[in-house]
Amino acid sequence: MNFINFNTTYNPNLQALSSADGYNSVKMNEMFSQVMGNIAAVQSTLSGNIIDVRNFAPGDGSNQSVQIKAFFDSAQEGDVLLFTPGHYKVVKTGWFYTFSGRSVIIRALPGAILEVSDQGIRIEGSNHVEISGLTLVRTTQAAWSKNKTGLHVENSSHVILQHNDISKFTDGIAVNGSNSQDNPTRDVVIRNNKLHHLGEEPIAVRSNLVFVVIRENDCSRYLGDGILIKATWHVSITNNFLHSPVLSSDQDYASFSGGQLSLMPTVGGGITCNNEGGESGAKNMHIHGNSIIGTAFGVGLIGFEGAFVTSNYFNDIKKTSVISVSFSPSQFNPDDVSNHLFIIQGNLIDTISMSSATAAIEASTSKGTEGMDIGIISDNIIIPRGKHWGIVADGHIIVKGNYIAKAGIAMNITNGVIASNNIIEAGIDSERPDRMVSLVDNVTFTNNSIAGKGTSLQIRGSNNIITGNRLRYDGTWWAVHLDSVGYTVENNIIRDNILTVAANVTGRYLFGSSPWSDGKNIVVDLVKDNNGTVYQLVNEIVMMGANSTRWRITIDAKGDLKTTKL
Repeated sequence: MNFINFNTTYNPNLQALSSADGYNSVKMNEMFSQVMGNIAAVQSTLSGNIIDVRNFAPGDGSNQSVQIKAFFDSAQEGDVLLFTPGHYKVVKTGWFYTFSGRSVIIRALPGAILEVSDQGIRIEGSNHVEISGLTLVRTTQAAWSKNKTGLHVENSSHVILQHNDISKFTDGIAVNGSNSQDNPTRDVVIRNNKLHHLGEEPIAVRSNLVFVVIRENDCSRYLGDGILIKATWHVSITNNFLHSPVLSSDQDYASFSGGQLSLMPTVGGGITCNNEGGESGAKNMHIHGNSIIGTAFGVGLIGFEGAFVTSNYFNDIKKTSVISVSFSPSQFNPDDVSNHLFIIQGNLIDTISMSSATAAIEASTSKGTEGMDIGIISDNIIIPRGKHWGIVADGHIIVKGNYIAKAGIAMNITNGVIASNNIIEAGIDSERPDRMVSLVDNVTFTNNSIAGKGTSLQIRGSNNIITGNRLRYDGTWWAVHLDSVGYTVENNIIRDNILTVAANVTGRYLFGSSPWSDGKNIVVDLVKDNNGTVYQLVNEIVMMGANSTRWRITIDAKGDLKTTKL
C-alpha cells in the first residue's frame, strides 16, 4: 500500500487553483478520477455473491434484529448485501452492527428502509467499503453530544458512501482515519447523500486521511457544523447544498439540543476546518461550488495549509463571519497550528441577517513569526445588506477585484495588505453613515473605486500608500479622515487620487490638519468640488516657489486652504 508521510514537508499543488486561472475543473476532475480509479481497482478484485435481505427478514416494520444480524453475518469477503424494498427494524442498544477487518458492500433498492433504535453501522479496518442507496433512520431524534452516529467508518481505505438517506442521528456520516500520521487511510468518497434531522454534523471527517471527496450532498435540519474536516490531506468539498439548519426558535429545538439549552449552538453551521482536539490540520483543501443558506456561518478555517474557497454561494448567514480565516477562538486551535496559503475567490455573499456587525470575509492571520500569512481575496461579490464589514484583512494578503455594496464598512485592512482594483458602492443608508474603508498600518490601497455617503477613507495608522483611487463622495462628514484617536498617523502618502464631490454634499474634503500631523503626512489630490471647480488639494507639504521661495500649503480643520511663506 502506498502511504503519504504526514511528517514530511508539504508543498500544495497550486496548479489546481491559482489567482490567474481560478478554479480548474480539469485538475479537480483528475483528482476525483484518481480516487474513483483507486476504488474501482479494489472493486474489480471482489467477486462474491448477492445476498438478498428477504432471505432473512420480512421487511414488515416489526422487530427483525436477529434476522438482520444473521443477514450481515452471512456475508463473506466480496459478497454484496442487498436491501430490497421493505421496512427493516432493529432494536438494540449501542452499535447495531460492526464490520471489522473485512470488505463491506451494502446496496439498497428504492423503498428499502433500515430503522435502528440506537446507533447505526460501524466499519473498522476494512480495505473496501461501499454503502449505496440505503435509507437509514433512527427511531427517535438523537440530540447534541449523544454520540449516536448513522454510518461510522474507522481506519478504512477505499470507501464510497453514496445515494444514502440518513436521519435522526447525532452525526449522519462520520469517517475517522488511522491513528498514525505516517500511515494515513486513503480514498474516501462521500457523494449524493441526503443527510437531515441530525443533532450535530451531517458529515464529519477526522484524523489522518488522504484523498477525500465530499460532493453533491444535501444537508438540512442539523444543529452542528454542516461539514467538519480535521487532519485530512487532499480534500475536495464541492457542489454540496447546506440549508435549513436547526434554529433555536424552532418548535422542535429542544429535541435536537437535548435540553442543554445554555451549551448548545442556536443554529446549525456551514463548512469548518478546525483543530479543537489537537489535530494536525487539513492540507490542500478545495471548497468549491457549494450553496450554503441560512446557516450560522459559511466557511470557517483555523489551522490549515493550502485552502481554496472558490465560487461558493452564501445567503442569509445568521451568526458570524461568512468566510473566516482565523486563529481564534483558541478553543478550536489549542496547539496554535498556523494558517498558510489561502485563496478566497469568486464567491457570492448575499445578506448577513445577524443584528450585530460581523464580516463577510475575514482573514486575521498574523500571529507571531509562524502565523499566517500568504493569502489572496479576489473577485468576490459581497452584498451584506446590513451594518457589516465587507472584508477584514490583516497580514500579507492581496485583496483585489472585489465588488462590495450595501455594507456598513466595506473594508478594514491592516499590516501589509495590498488592496487594488476593488469596486465599493454605497453602503447601507443611515443618518450618520460610517467610513467606507479603514486603513491602519503598512497598507497599499491603489486603483480602487469608492462611492457613498460615509467617509471614503479613514487612515488610522502609518506608512500607508494611497494612490490612483476614484472617490465619489456624497457625505456630511469628511471625504478623507486622518484619525489620530488611539493611533499614530504619520508617513502616509495620499496622492494622485480623484475626488468628486456631489452637488448636495455638506461635508469637507480632508480632516486631520493639526499639530500632531504637521509635516508628517503628504496629501496631493485632484478635487472637483460641488460647484464643478477642479483644483489640486495639497496638505502638509512644503513647495518651492520662484527664486527658491518656500511655501507651506495646508488645509485647516474647516477644510479651507491656507498658505504660509517660510
